Amino acid sequence: MSKTISILLLALLPHCSLYAAPELLPAEFSATYSLRQAGVTLAELERKGHRAGDGSYIIESVAEPRGLAAWFLDGDTRERSHWMLKDGRVIPLRYTYRENGGSRKKRMDLEYRWEEGVVTDRDSGRRWELPADTQDQTSIQFAIMHRLQRGEREFRYPMLDGKRIRQRHYRVAGRKTLDTRVGRLEVIGVREVKPEGKRYSLFWCAPRYGYLPVRIEQHKRGTPTLITVIEKISGFPGAPGTVASRPPF
Repeated sequence: MSKTISILLLALLPHCSLYAAPELLPAEFSATYSLRQAGVTLAELERKGHRAGDGSYIIESVAEPRGLAAWFLDGDTRERSHWMLKDGRVIPLRYTYRENGGSRKKRMDLEYRWEEGVVTDRDSGRRWELPADTQDQTSIQFAIMHRLQRGEREFRYPMLDGKRIRQRHYRVAGRKTLDTRVGRLEVIGVREVKPEGKRYSLFWCAPRYGYLPVRIEQHKRGTPTLITVIEKISGFPGAPGTVASRPPF
């Protein structure tokens, strides 16, 4: 699978996200995003989630190239995260990742064995010790959103990316009003904390939709280089869907 589509999925990593509490997360929902660079659409991601019969959640994402990118990129990238909320904490259970097509065919199938204190990649056979609160590449979004709802402003979590467990650090960074394809929204910024000069991500999250990210910026030297924007939303109370006119970005 292409590096570009992988970046789109990574752009939706540890930051604010959809509702993370059982009583607030819709039983079914979806959100569609586009990835743009220099005003050109490169890829589209559709994320869907539903509540399972045991109260756990399954979140599935599919990213595909769009526009001119579709001429030289093929295949898609698929993610599936299965997690539960217990004692106010998001607990990942299983995470799969598949790149299909092209020269890149990255695969992961992570099984979290909390009772044994290990996580195993069923594809490669690799094992890692499992620190408390370790998240997968999707569940971390819900874990941070849950803490945003409680009014917290700084978030640290271990996250397994398939190679190693990395520490992720984010901090609330301001508010503003943003025009989007799903309406004019008040948003809260959540910035990745990194050393000066390093690339970082900045996420603009809408409290109206449970801190759903509606704009995600990948910054290099203080300038956004890749921008992910919301295109459609369904399943959330009051969600209007796609608006007719495209706002300026």
